[in-house]
Amino acid sequence: MKRIIFILLGLLSVTLAQAQQKPIFAQYGFNPLAINPAFAGSQDQFSASALYRSQWVNLEGAPTTSTLTANSGIGGKRIGLGFVLSNDQIGVHSDLALYVSYAFRIKFGDGALALGLQAGFNNLKSDFTQLNLYDINDPNLSGVFNKFNPNFGAGVFFDKGPFYAGLSVPYLINNKFFAGDEIEFSEARSKRYYFLVVGRLFELNNWLDIKPETLIRYQEGAPVGIDLNLKFIVDKRIALGGSYRSGDAFITTFELQLNDNLRLGYAYEATLSNIRRFSRGSHEFMVNYRINIPGLNRRLNCPTYF
Repeated sequence: MKRIIFILLGLLSVTLAQAQQKPIFAQYGFNPLAINPAFAGSQDQFSASALYRSQWVNLEGAPTTSTLTANSGIGGKRIGLGFVLSNDQIGVHSDLALYVSYAFRIKFGDGALALGLQAGFNNLKSDFTQLNLYDINDPNLSGVFNKFNPNFGAGVFFDKGPFYAGLSVPYLINNKFFAGDEIEFSEARSKRYYFLVVGRLFELNNWLDIKPETLIRYQEGAPVGIDLNLKFIVDKRIALGGSYRSGDAFITTFELQLNDNLRLGYAYEATLSNIRRFSRGSHEFMVNYRINIPGLNRRLNCPTYF
């Protein structure tokens, strides 16, 4: 129990003193709006995704994340709109966020380039009344603290047939975690970070495709993180994949397209860091629904997730 407490205290001190680490997803390929506003409307159809992530199972106070995203092209034109609603919980700390996205697509060579903006807010809450404290008079670990942080971000997304690439800075303002001199950590700020995604779909034959993809994350003041992904797609209906997240986890994914509208996904992460001695890995569940809305989307002959 002491070792677990030290781990949680270490995670908390890093979070407060250095940066606000946003959630990392295993299935960001079908939740891309959470990291790049330029993706809004890129598939023209209305698309909504619900995702739940439970990280480091069996570790008390470990992170959980719930996310709902939706986006659509408007009238088959160059405009895309979307929103992201998420709640990230770790111990007594929660981060509720709501952002709306706007993207504008232009012809770029043989492909299309989308320029995206997002704006919204994060509401940070720390409820120290849930703690069993050794010193109940500690002013830094008592009461409930709330901090409302407006923010905005930007991104670009390019696609040309089976190839795509995106670069984004989802949150540009380095907000404080707490207001004024509420607690000792009041000068701690979130740090700006960047995402670069590059991928391509290769059609091997009529029933088998492969899709390699790379995600590079960089947060100011932190090491660069890299995800290397490889997905095998069978009959455009079933996808089996594997990923390596640098220094953190091996990931296996399973995706099933039930019909032209509904898709299910699951991912399991086997932790590589020292936390693996206390946790049973991480689980992530995803549901995605797509549909053509008359008057809003142009009619696609054969909607497909891949």
